[in-house]
Amino acid sequence: MQTIKIAETSAKSLLKELASVFETDYTENYGEAYIEFSNEHGDGIISGINFPNGVGIFRFETKLESDTCLDFHGDMVHPFKFIYVIEGRLDHRFRDEDIVHHIEKDQSVIIGANRGSGNKIMFPGGFKVSAVVLDVDRKKFVEQLTFPLEDMDDIYHRIFADTNAMRTLYHHTQYSLKMSHLIQELRDFTTPGLERISYHGAKALELLTYMLMLYREDSKPEDHQNVLRPKDLEKVKQVIFQIDKNISELGNINSLAQSVEITETKLQEGFQILFNCTVHEYIQRKRMETAMLLLLKTNKTISEIVYEIGLNSRSHFSKIFKEKYGMTPTAVRNKEKV
Repeated sequence: MQTIKIAETSAKSLLKELASVFETDYTENYGEAYIEFSNEHGDGIISGINFPNGVGIFRFETKLESDTCLDFHGDMVHPFKFIYVIEGRLDHRFRDEDIVHHIEKDQSVIIGANRGSGNKIMFPGGFKVSAVVLDVDRKKFVEQLTFPLEDMDDIYHRIFADTNAMRTLYHHTQYSLKMSHLIQELRDFTTPGLERISYHGAKALELLTYMLMLYREDSKPEDHQNVLRPKDLEKVKQVIFQIDKNISELGNINSLAQSVEITETKLQEGFQILFNCTVHEYIQRKRMETAMLLLLKTNKTISEIVYEIGLNSRSHFSKIFKEKYGMTPTAVRNKEKV
């Protein structure tokens, strides 16, 4: 395994060291460090930037030829690392421990090395790895808080009060679908310059927020957790199937959630992520689309159509149909006859 010794954790120091090892150019734009290579070492795009609030964001898109370890060492207070694996796998080991942690696709970790240790992050050779890493400088982050550290919730105080890295922290979980959505937004944003840096700074804080929310959620019993995760997506899809195939006999939103053993909060979040609307709005949209199809393709009366789409008021149906399509159901039917 190729081991790259990293004595300093700033984006500029790290990227300059990697540029030297991977024999490529180091560039910098608006404070963001960047390298790109395609040679005997493999293929890769790596970037990173540190913000004044103590939060740094790094992006790795690599396929290295051989197993490679980034060995973060040195007698220093190592930043907290929040790692999100989008594709492939990363391995992690504290320098003073033998246990290797495998971080797979759709998983994330919070890592806090104690001062006498450090982090070894390993990229398996021959495999594509896509990951986002947040570095949080403990002291800088605490100094920029607008409230006393003692006012912080206990669950977070145990993390951020350890500004001298006296304890080791390792928390492994599945990241939420909201986090997955945010990371995709981050990857899709290609505007350069000041807009890019501002966007990355905002997204770094947003991702940090959702990671901390997951940390809190993981401390609760599973039936009290409301953050939507990849494993919950299949249940949301089951509800979508129920709505699409049984529009005439749907229960209320709570009963739909209970039918697949998911909380209503998770169900609503799933629809917001997938369709940018609430469950109720999706049902109404599906009812109107079904009604339009029945008006155009069948000879069913409007009263029959109202019943078939699960409504019981013809006047209410006509009202919401006109709001969506700009004409009444009767007008659509008469226009077809002409």
